[in-house]
Amino acid sequence: MSLLPCGALAQTMPPERITDRNHNAWLAYFSDARFSRRWGLHTEFQYRRTQGLQDPQQYFYRTGLNYHATEQLLVTGGYVYLLSLPYGDFPESGRSHERRAFVRAELENSLGRLTLTHRYTQDLRWLRGPEDVAYAFQNRSRYRLQLQFPLNRPTVEAGTLYALASDELFISYGRNVKANVFNQNRLYGGLGYQITEALGVETSYLHQTVQHDDGVVFEQNHTLQVSLNFNPDFRPAAER
Repeated sequence: MSLLPCGALAQTMPPERITDRNHNAWLAYFSDARFSRRWGLHTEFQYRRTQGLQDPQQYFYRTGLNYHATEQLLVTGGYVYLLSLPYGDFPESGRSHERRAFVRAELENSLGRLTLTHRYTQDLRWLRGPEDVAYAFQNRSRYRLQLQFPLNRPTVEAGTLYALASDELFISYGRNVKANVFNQNRLYGGLGYQITEALGVETSYLHQTVQHDDGVVFEQNHTLQVSLNFNPDFRPAAER
């Protein structure tokens, strides 16, 4: 009977997982403007802070063209720019700048007062760290299921308080993906208030699990998110 040397045994053992816990706050603006029966414009800005509101975490910009295939199906294609700053006890390296093209499909259906929205997103990502000369390309697929329930009215309209919850899974793949095929998961729940037909606010808790490229560090981010939603409809009243 032979025994493996201690060094060889240590090399075969997987590295111990490290948990990095952070407390973040995300301030967000979302807008889907409707210009015609089929077409609209999506704009979005998120100002993400860490250690509560003390330090900057990320600056996130998204814009896209909306195509209303039906009243239940919305397809969007567009562009994202993301600037990340080091945060946490184990900062992720190599991800300072990200440019992204995306295609998204949202399918909505109702069960009584409950609205379910299935959202599928395909991200084409170009990532570059502070010391990198070129961007590295990755694919990422995302799926989110969201539930929305009006609390004081039959449907979400002006003056409605509503509850919402969602979960979104992110999967990365491609030759530049290292040990983090599982990229992240976002579990979300909160309350919203529809102020007018076009304007609403939401306050929610987001639990975000993020796996770093090394497959060892897992962020567990506890996040307060406050969102302003502005969805104007510029179509003539007869076309709505």
